[in-house]
Amino acid sequence: MSILTRKLFCAAALLSVLTGFSACEKYDDDIVSGNPGNGSDNYAIWMQLGSWPNTTQYVVGASSLTSGAVSLKGNGVEVTSKADYGIIPHKGYYYYPSTNSTNGRLSKYSLKDNQLTTIKEVPFTYQTGVSSYTWVDDATLVLMGTNGRGNKLLCSVVDANTLAIKNMELPVNPVPAGYAGMMSRSLDYINGKLYVGLVYTADWPAPAYPKAIVAIFDYPSMKLVAQLEDGRSVGMGQANMWMSGTVLDDKGDYYLLSSPGWLSPSLPSAVYKISAGQQQYDASYFFNMNQALGGPAFSMYSIGNGRAIVKYKAAGEANTDEGHIYGYAIVDLVRATVVRKLTELPLDKGESLQTVMVEGNNAYIMVNAETGKDYVWIYDIANGTVNTGLEIAGGYDYLLRIDKLK
Repeated sequence: MSILTRKLFCAAALLSVLTGFSACEKYDDDIVSGNPGNGSDNYAIWMQLGSWPNTTQYVVGASSLTSGAVSLKGNGVEVTSKADYGIIPHKGYYYYPSTNSTNGRLSKYSLKDNQLTTIKEVPFTYQTGVSSYTWVDDATLVLMGTNGRGNKLLCSVVDANTLAIKNMELPVNPVPAGYAGMMSRSLDYINGKLYVGLVYTADWPAPAYPKAIVAIFDYPSMKLVAQLEDGRSVGMGQANMWMSGTVLDDKGDYYLLSSPGWLSPSLPSAVYKISAGQQQYDASYFFNMNQALGGPAFSMYSIGNGRAIVKYKAAGEANTDEGHIYGYAIVDLVRATVVRKLTELPLDKGESLQTVMVEGNNAYIMVNAETGKDYVWIYDIANGTVNTGLEIAGGYDYLLRIDKLK
C-alpha cells in the first residue's frame, strides 16, 4: 500500500490528492523492461501509471536535465513493492519510512543502474504516519508524525549510517475542545531548534482549528520553546514528504507558506515570516497568495536572494488535482511581491508532487502538460529566462518527483 494512503491525519485530507489518480492512460505491459543502466545517472525521475488504487510507480535515471530525452520504454525500474514517492533523498541514498500496519520498517536504498538496492532495513512501528522530515546534519535525520489517535506529536531521530532510532513524544498544546486531533506539517532545523507546523483537525467536513501554528523546540532536549498561532490562515507548511513549503533565506529569515485547502476553504494561503533570531511571527508581514496570484499556493521552493518559486492554482476547475490547472511563479519574499508568473510553462497536473529542484543557477521544473511534449523546464535564476530541458516521453499518468542523486 502506498505511503499516500497511510497518512492517517484524516481521510478527507487525502481526497484532494487521491481523486487525482483517475485518468489512466493505456500503457503496454512490456514497455518497461528494467534494463540495466550505465551508472552515469545523476538524477532520478519518479512516474506513476494507473488509476487509484491500482497504481504502479517507477523510477528512471537521467544523466542530465538540460538536454536529451528519457522514457520508461526499455528503461527504469518498478519500485511499487519497495517504496513510493514519499521517500527521502540524501547524499546519494534514499530513506523510506514505511508505517504499514503489517510491515513497519525504515529502509535505506541506493539507486543505480535502474536498480533500487536495499542497503539496510530496521523495524519502524512507533509512528502511525510520518508527515515531514529534516536533516540536523548529514548523519542525523528527524522524522515527525503522530500516533493513531492523532492526539500525540511523535518524533524519531535516526542515525543515517546505522539506522539506529531514538523515539519520543514532543510536548505541544493539547487538542482544543471540540476538535478531533492533530497533524504535523513542515519540519525544519534552524540554529539548534526544530520548527514544526501543526494543525488541529475537526471531523470532516467541519473546518480545522482556525490558526496557523508553529511549535518551536530546542534540539536535542526537545523542550517546547514556543507555540505560535495566528488566525489569518491555517495549515502551516506541507503535510507530506514530497513538497517544500518553507524557505530560510540568506539573512536567516524564515518564511512559511500556509495551505488551507480542505482544512478551511474560506481562508487564504499566505506566507508568514519569523525574523532571524526571533521566536514569534513578524506582525508586520503577511503575504496573501490568493490575492497576489489569483489562486492559492501549494508549495514554495527557495531560489536564493529572498526569492522563491511557488506552485499555485492558475485555473478554476473544481477538481483540484485531475485537471491541468497549476502554474508556477517567481515571488520576492522580502518585498512580499510577485516578480512574474512563468507563463512560458504549460499548466501542470497534480497538486502534491515534488516537481521543482534547484541546483546552482538553475531551477528545474518538471511539468506534465495537457497536450504536446513534457519537459523538465529550466529557469535561469540569474537571468530570469525559461527554456526546455530534458524531454520526458509519455505513457505515464503522473510525474511524481525529481531528485538529484549525486
